[in-house]
Amino acid sequence: MTLIPPDLREHQKVVAEYNSATTVRTWYHFLLLAGAVLFAAVSIGFVGTIFWSSLPTWLHHGVTLLTGKGWTSPTGPFGGLAMITGTLETSIIALAIAVLIGLGTSIAIVYFIPRRLRNVVATLVELLAAVPSIVYGLWGLAVLAPWMEVTVNPWLNTWPFAKELFGNPGQEYGPSLLLASVVLGVMVLPTFVAISREVISVVPQDLIEASLSLGASRWQVIRQVVLPTAKIGLFGATFLSLARATGETVAVALIAGGVANAQFHLLYPGTSIAAWIALEFGESQGKEIAALMALGVLLMLLNFGLSLISRSLVNRQRRALAIV
Repeated sequence: MTLIPPDLREHQKVVAEYNSATTVRTWYHFLLLAGAVLFAAVSIGFVGTIFWSSLPTWLHHGVTLLTGKGWTSPTGPFGGLAMITGTLETSIIALAIAVLIGLGTSIAIVYFIPRRLRNVVATLVELLAAVPSIVYGLWGLAVLAPWMEVTVNPWLNTWPFAKELFGNPGQEYGPSLLLASVVLGVMVLPTFVAISREVISVVPQDLIEASLSLGASRWQVIRQVVLPTAKIGLFGATFLSLARATGETVAVALIAGGVANAQFHLLYPGTSIAAWIALEFGESQGKEIAALMALGVLLMLLNFGLSLISRSLVNRQRRALAIV
């Protein structure tokens, strides 16, 4: 006869009770399961409906949608190159603004601002995300556009190749791609700061203290230790901010100009995919609806891809720091 130690018998009893408890399904388990299935069905139905509605455009005018320079009559064909280029131009410029300002803000919050003020400053920055998009658009038109006309326009005129970059150097400021880019930069700033601050703050303190003990200054530690260690997570924050910028609708519709013209002059009016869908959908019908749905598919795929890249990079950063 094999004797089982008391401790082992107690452990086996606990395991048996746990297994029996997990195999018994209560009404709450089935409610959660039903909720999960319902959510999955709604998500699949939503995405499937968008794809199905856009199918006629992809079958008959797919190439034209990607390369056509103008959005023609309601009977088609429809060119979406202006919206695609406008989305890329405004999003990339906005991302550059957000990264330059946001990275400095994150570093200041984590390493330079006194500890009792860090939460206050971080909360103020994150509250920018709570401002409605329409308010940003009105602010861009009423406040930022006149200021740029008086201050920024003369400065831009002194740049080399100003005409090639901005169009007519004497162009008066109003709705334009550059104005939309600046407003978008402010809008995506909280997203970048929130993620980058988290990534920077979890850099192992041992690495920082070791560098300081070797005689490195605070700026040298940040430049040569903190930023290289957190670079993967910072790239993830960048891609997530880019996804946020590409999907912005109302503010861009107000301040970009709403002109479907494929060009690269930043002082001229333009539009983006999301803004054009919002402007045109109310009066569209027939084939135009299918073309707008196709633009929506492009935007969904772009945001989905950027979000996957961002999540992958942030998770990779967390695993790397866990190993350290």
